[in-house]
Amino acid sequence: MRANEAYRFLPKDMYVVETQRTRRGSNKTGGSTRPYRFGEFDLLAICMQPSTNNWDVFMYTVADWLLPGVLEPSEILKFQPVAPTPDDDWTDEFHTVVEWLRSGRKKKIRGGK
Repeated sequence: MRANEAYRFLPKDMYVVETQRTRRGSNKTGGSTRPYRFGEFDLLAICMQPSTNNWDVFMYTVADWLLPGVLEPSEILKFQPVAPTPDDDWTDEFHTVVEWLRSGRKKKIRGGK
């Protein structure tokens, strides 16, 4: 799916990945346990098979670079834009994303408002 089909503010030249748990639940305060929150993982790896018909193609980014939720900034936005080819935010090389993570660079991926 193209990113702008998920949210109109996302770029139409990018794909989208859904980043949430499949099961619904709630915590002690009644908040949803379905969304992921920043700090729960370091890297995001996306299999590009649905877009490329190739199970061997992956794109990677740093989890802290993902876009925050619209209503809850501590949550990761449900649909994240994914570049179809490597760029400054997404890479197809695992060692590159590890270098990005270790650099400590603070930024957000392209596609935010």
